[in-house]
Amino acid sequence: MKRRIILLLLLLAGCTRSTPSTGPAISFDEATGVITINPAVDSKRKVSYGFPLGSVTVETLGHKEGELLFEYTHEVEGGYTVYLCRVPVSGPLVTIRLPKGGDTEPRTSFDLEDCGFVRRGSVFFD
Repeated sequence: MKRRIILLLLLLAGCTRSTPSTGPAISFDEATGVITINPAVDSKRKVSYGFPLGSVTVETLGHKEGELLFEYTHEVEGGYTVYLCRVPVSGPLVTIRLPKGGDTEPRTSFDLEDCGFVRRGSVFFD
């Protein structure tokens, strides 16, 4: 009887719907200036990182229908644009490389054309 209960528990444990994940939802490597988002981690977190002429803000919104939803905000000299992006939870890590020097465009591992436009504004007038 004990064997059957243990076997049943092991089978049920293998039937969970969550995706195992390790590591933080969002990390930042100061040496390379790269923000990394782990799509497998289902959490809500918001972080901002600055560069000489602006900043990047990433807010993970959690999992929905097999995808990680996150808002990506790119701000340069006060003007900003917010995008809603989706990536598969089983996909590779998402990276955003902050610009250096006088550059203003971060390099992303995802295509902004695939993200939805949310809003545009100014930190001075909103």
